Amino acid sequence: MEKEQGNQKQKKPIYKKWWFWVILIIIIVAVVYSSNNNSTEPSTSSAPSSSTENKKQNEKTEFNKGEEAILGNGAITVTDVQISQGTQFDKPKSGKEFVIVNVTIENKGSKNLSYNPYYFKMQNSQGQQESMTFTTVNSDSSLQSGELIPGGKVSGTIAFEQPIGDTNLTLVYSDSIWSSKELKIKL
Repeated sequence: MEKEQGNQKQKKPIYKKWWFWVILIIIIVAVVYSSNNNSTEPSTSSAPSSSTENKKQNEKTEFNKGEEAILGNGAITVTDVQISQGTQFDKPKSGKEFVIVNVTIENKGSKNLSYNPYYFKMQNSQGQQESMTFTTVNSDSSLQSGELIPGGKVSGTIAFEQPIGDTNLTLVYSDSIWSSKELKIKL
């Protein structure tokens, strides 16, 4: 009889086992996370025409200078493009010129949005995508990195070195360094 009582003491109800609580917490976190992601999407029942329009705009991946390009919660607009041969002390490499792009980034979401000049690359007519160039020609206006609160906006310039006279330049934007999603803005 003592053996039977010992076996009954060792069997705990399932809710008293540690792994039960770990699994339960994981399930709760997953449910909360998925409901938060779904709540940031526009509702189709309240305004079907505007949500369809938003969805189409989010699906679009190629834009023109001056057009608002949206990726996730970030809205990117190229407001100006300038060409520079540099200064007496800061010149581009032989056969190249500085292409200085002025961008405006706006947070259209409900959470903070990170921004960084490294999220941008420039593609030229030879199919090369290159990162920004460190130069002093735009030092007074260069885009820095930071975060935008919901509704926040920032403007700045990003300089690239590209072949002289290349008329087929495209600014490529990803919303993070690791993102595979990108927008292309023809300059």
